[in-house]
Amino acid sequence: MHIPPYYKRPGWQRFLAGICIGTIVGYFVFIYMFGELQQKWIEEKLAMQSELQDLQHSYDTLLKNHQQLDQETKNGIQIQELEIEFLNLEKVNIDNDRPMVQQLDQVLRNEASSAIGKSVDDLSNSIDLLISSIENKIINIDDFRFQATVSRVIVGETLRLSIELEKAS
Repeated sequence: MHIPPYYKRPGWQRFLAGICIGTIVGYFVFIYMFGELQQKWIEEKLAMQSELQDLQHSYDTLLKNHQQLDQETKNGIQIQELEIEFLNLEKVNIDNDRPMVQQLDQVLRNEASSAIGKSVDDLSNSIDLLISSIENKIINIDDFRFQATVSRVIVGETLRLSIELEKAS
């Protein structure tokens, strides 16, 4: 049995050459398209990884904030600041004497400073003690003696005391 020599015929030579050239061109087109798709997939993967990291960071931050708020609600709101307001400085004639008002403020802050850092629940149980400690103290500044009377107390994150002064004898 003998295989006919088709490779010698010009029609078959063109056909076989076309198959070889087509295969080579097809391979290069395949490599180009595969490279483009691979590059697109890599870019999408990097973008998704970046977005995932951002979301993970946001999730961790929200979780930390939630745990902190949960801890604060378990502990209760704590008093962070103290504000003192004098109601009748004109009556005792010291409204223009800023150094004396500053000293009065400082003495009363020292007296009420134990409330800072306490929870609101703890302070509400001992608010009478705080008021009586302020009212029972006679404040000596220069040659003047003052008696403080607490007229209003507002308890929150900021403890606000409204105080009326009287000259003590």
